[in-house]
Amino acid sequence: MNRIVFPFLLLLGLSITSCDSEDEEPYYVQISAITEVTNPAKYAKDSITNIPLLYTLPSKCNWFNGLYYDVNDMERIVAVESIRKGNAPCAVDDQVYSETLRFKPTKLGTFHFKFYIGKDAQGVQQYYEFDAVVDH
Repeated sequence: MNRIVFPFLLLLGLSITSCDSEDEEPYYVQISAITEVTNPAKYAKDSITNIPLLYTLPSKCNWFNGLYYDVNDMERIVAVESIRKGNAPCAVDDQVYSETLRFKPTKLGTFHFKFYIGKDAQGVQQYYEFDAVVDH
């Protein structure tokens, strides 16, 4: 009996959730700039180091969705990821928000951090960069 009921309920659930409404506004993921980063003085292997950062959002229609964190060997790229619903005009959000990156290195060495701070006049991505030396 369960072999028949479960697939039926699964199909019913998928068909209900897959319906699109024409009135629904699209959602957009946006990368937001980090305005300030505090580089801690010490980093230790297998210990969590909190790296405080401040950021702004592009508009009052955006909300924080998490930190974008890309790992490539000993390099880390960090940015703020936000979500925006719809295309309606929105007021600029002048508020500065705070977040903490929790960094836990699992090996000794020098980690190179790049925090996204926006684009320059030519549209080239800019980063605040520093090295985190994990020596104990």
